[in-house]
Parts: sequence; structure tokens; C-alpha cells
Amino acid sequence: MKKALGLAGKYVIMFLSCLFPRSRKIYIFGAWLGEQFADNPKYLFLEAQEHKEIRPIWITKNESVCRKVRELGYEAYMFDSFKGILMQLRAKYVVVCNGISDVNHTFMGRAVFLNLWHGVPLKKVGYDDDKVKNWDSKGQKIRRMIQEIPLGKEYIVATSDFYAPIYESAFRRSKSHIITLGQPRNDIFYDQSGKFHASHQLSKAAKGKKVILYTPTHRKEGKVAFPLEEHFDFKVLNDWCIQNDILFVIRRHFYHKDEKVDFSMYSNITDITERSMDIQELLMDTDILVTDYSSTYIDYLLLDRPVVFYNFDYQDYLEHDRGMYCDYEKAAPGYKAETFEALMEEFERLVQGEDHFKEVRRQARDFFYCKEGQGMVGETLLGILKNIK
Repeated sequence: MKKALGLAGKYVIMFLSCLFPRSRKIYIFGAWLGEQFADNPKYLFLEAQEHKEIRPIWITKNESVCRKVRELGYEAYMFDSFKGILMQLRAKYVVVCNGISDVNHTFMGRAVFLNLWHGVPLKKVGYDDDKVKNWDSKGQKIRRMIQEIPLGKEYIVATSDFYAPIYESAFRRSKSHIITLGQPRNDIFYDQSGKFHASHQLSKAAKGKKVILYTPTHRKEGKVAFPLEEHFDFKVLNDWCIQNDILFVIRRHFYHKDEKVDFSMYSNITDITERSMDIQELLMDTDILVTDYSSTYIDYLLLDRPVVFYNFDYQDYLEHDRGMYCDYEKAAPGYKAETFEALMEEFERLVQGEDHFKEVRRQARDFFYCKEGQGMVGETLLGILKNIK
């Protein structure tokens, strides 16, 4: 009963917030359920600092994030603070990467939401992921109908013509609310002026070694442990890395960040899952990317470097986890290793200079990204956003 009353009260406030006059100058940004200063909203937020007609404000539920953003010299507030609530009541535009819960959406009635999402999805997302819940149940339909009145002015950014209709379905938005462009976070790959302040922590830590970065996706939203130790012989891997002057870096999905693995006995293997490091900067410092079904590699295609797919549980993943939008065999432009031995064999070929997938990577890049999505995305998006009423 208490929960129901709380939800009802939330909807009342949501509808009342529609009455507040909203300033076209105030832009609210948030990411990852309000817990991080990261991803596409972070990069559009940094781009917005260059536009004097915009007042960009970061909203967060994390006090350390709030301090960090302020220390960088930018405006930030806690999502439930007096100033934070006031700014959210006044803002005309809201930028997120997961959904409305990246900010305190209770106070965002009739604001324009720009959902940048957090990657080009290989796996089914949003309303297309029917393994999460029955989105077409009566309760879900009523809930969505009520929310649409104060929160229905949402636009989604897709990266190519292939993904535009997919986003219409996944987010249940009309074609007119899909913007085909690109991801602001990838603008750092083309940054010549240094406005994104890349720190290159990984490159510095490698001390001249080449870097292989392993970024597997989650398994069942972290409800089951990631089988890291089951599918690697870390002694063999470490010895090979020493011989080839390579640092092997592991960054699991944040859903698995609390799963502890001891790598202290390996000199050339490190796990940075718990560390707060920007994934785009990590990709810039990476010589070979290893992943499975994560869309990280789609960003990495813009750098045109080798990708290896370690898909040790491919059949099980397809049967019991999310479905996919693309034929994995065609959409993943790199060697697919189902065993650790096969993975090591491909590593050896790559260090010997045998890159057999350069052309298919180029084809995949042009499939996943429109040409307008390869650089200067943030500036273009801000121009589009300010013209949305």
C-alpha cells in the first residue's frame, strides 16, 4: 500500500511539473542511473561547455561524482537537492544514456528527453528484450500510457539506417523521434584540440608494452558469475605476454565488478573492472581488443585495429540470454575463438602481423555507422536539439 501511494504521489508530482516554465537555455545531463559521470552524456556535456548559449548541468545520485564534476569546473547537483530539483523543474532539455531514471524524472514533466543510449546494440534491448518481462501486459500498458503524458517527448539517437527502425521498436518511438547520427563519446577519437582531456592512463601504465584489452559483456545482468577462470589458463597467458612484451587488461561488465579474482601472481595481467576509467580512453590505448557479444567492439571499429571474439559459450548465450539483432557470424568482423587454445593461436598470428580481417572491419564500420556519425557528433546534436520545441 505504501509503495502504491508513493508511486501515485510520484505521478502527481510528474504531472504538476508540466506546469513549470522551462528554460531553453538549461540542459540537464545524467548517466547510468545517476551513478556515473560517463558515456555519451558525459561527452555531450563537455561539448556543451563550448556553447555559451547553453547552461549544462550534471545531475547525479553519487556525491563523489558531484564533487568530481565540480572540481573539473562544471555545474553539478545531487538529484534530490533543492538546487538540483529546481534546475530539473526549469530545464527544457534532458540528456541520458539508459533512460529517464538517469535523472530525477519526477520533476521533468514535458521536458525534451534525448536518449543517446550506451552503445550500438548487438543484443536486443528495451521493449525488444521480451525475456525481461511481458511489456504488453495490461499493467505495463497502463503504466506506459500514464507516463507518456508528462514524459513522452523523447528522442533517440541511432547510428545508422539499419538501426533507426530497430530503435523505433526497442524504444517504441515514432520515426520522427529517431535521429540517425552517431555517438558523442566517439568524438574523442577525432579530437585534435584536446577539449576532452584524454589522460591515457592505460598507455602510461603499460610503459611501452602493447595492450590487449578484454571486455566481455555481462551474463544475465550479473545474476550469474562471469566464468573468467574457467576459460583462461592465466599461467600460459602470462608467460606468452612476457615473451611478447604485452600487457593483458581485463575489464568485465560493471554487473560483475564485485566478483573477485586474484591476479597478484601474474606480472603482465591486470584486472581494472573496479577502477573508474573511461572506456573510450581505454580503447584509444588498446592494440588488440578481445570481446564476445559486447558492443564495445563497434566503437573500436572506428579505430581500425584488430578485434578477436572469444565466444566460448555462444550456443548457451543465444538460447538463454538475450537474442540478437544481427547475424553474429556476419556482424562480428574478426576471428572467433571458442576455446582458449584457439584464442592463443590467433594472438600469435596477430603479433606476427597477420591481420586477415581489415576489409571486413571496414565493411562492418560502414554498416554500423552513417558517415555523419564518424566525428563531430556532439556539435551536430546540440544544433539539432536546440531546434526541438
